Amino acid sequence: MMKAELLTPRLPTGQAQRKAMLRFLGIFLGTVAVYYALTLSPWVDANVLYPVMKASAQATSVLLNVTGVKTSVEGVVIRGPLYAVAVRRGCDPLEPLVLFTAGVLAFPATWCQRLSGLAIGSALMFGINVVRIFSLYLLGARGSSLLESFHLWWWPAFFILCSLALWVVWLQWIRGAGQATPCAAPGTVDA
Repeated sequence: MMKAELLTPRLPTGQAQRKAMLRFLGIFLGTVAVYYALTLSPWVDANVLYPVMKASAQATSVLLNVTGVKTSVEGVVIRGPLYAVAVRRGCDPLEPLVLFTAGVLAFPATWCQRLSGLAIGSALMFGINVVRIFSLYLLGARGSSLLESFHLWWWPAFFILCSLALWVVWLQWIRGAGQATPCAAPGTVDA
């Protein structure tokens, strides 16, 4: 065998391929199901969801203030002189982040690669969400007729696409450049 063949991962075929796909699907769906089950808990609502919504409101207010729009935050409400917006469930980055997390956990990779991807992915998804709330605040403050369509359709679709694109970028990283990092020795996978 040539050296390149030794470092090239082989794709499973037949029954092994079906098993790998079922494993991926099971972990992916299981992760999403666990998230939604946990969100039914008042404890998770108060100690996980609310702090994320509050942090989203605070970060968005900072961005608004930096750009010259004077706002303050009261809990999850961003209040300006003429307009206010409340960051509620669904206005946080958690659902798209859970989809990304489910894909990362379900795909065969080392735990170092997974944790690195989740750390970077979480920060990026939080940042995208801050930009989303920022834009919705500005649309609302200006009385734009686009507010409803951006709030209910365009931003949610874009956010899900960002989650998918981020996962694809992570896959490329672990497939190529990621194997040259301290996270993984060539040819090793920690499923």
